[in-house]
Amino acid sequence: MAAVDPLDNCTGFDWDDANTHKNWERHRVAPQEAEDVFFHEPLVVRGDPRHSKREKRYYALGQTVSARRLFVVFTLRRTLIRVISARDMTGTKPRPMRDMKKKLPEFKNEDAERNFWATADSTQYVDWQAARRKKLFQLKPSLKTISLRLPASMIEDLKVLANRRDVPYQSLLKVFLADNNNHDVNLPPCYNRARLPYSTSTARQRYIWRLPGLA
Repeated sequence: MAAVDPLDNCTGFDWDDANTHKNWERHRVAPQEAEDVFFHEPLVVRGDPRHSKREKRYYALGQTVSARRLFVVFTLRRTLIRVISARDMTGTKPRPMRDMKKKLPEFKNEDAERNFWATADSTQYVDWQAARRKKLFQLKPSLKTISLRLPASMIEDLKVLANRRDVPYQSLLKVFLADNNNHDVNLPPCYNRARLPYSTSTARQRYIWRLPGLA
């Protein structure tokens, strides 16, 4: 019987002031962008057994809804993904994996790990040839409550449409917003299965991310 991959049980994200603000201040990566990586293809993930004694550690290459390509370091807290570091992929030329000689240091805490990955080239430490493409079917994006004022007549029209479809009008409103947003950025309606063009960059991480053998 095959072992269950903990990533398959992930249902959401774990954010606090540390991993929210520090990734933004240093790399201008917002939480929403970091989450985007996990909902778009291809998502390339590599586990790190050596540094997973206290908690699981993973590395990922992917892209946001706006095609920004990111390198993400994350761990798991029960069924939640906790992003430790998120930054743009580096832009150096690819090298053979046999030339990797550097070993990752042991980190005292998340801040130390975050500071290390702020400048380190992952291809010198991570064996991306052993990575695999991943789809996280149970994962949901973080939600944020907003206050929205609409004309009473618009709400009534929305309720009529929602009643025809036998759904709450709030849910129908979210569908309309999502469809319009996907149209504006030229994405297909299915948000978490969007397929964006591959990069032609010679960056090591971007090169690895495009390898046809990854599955």
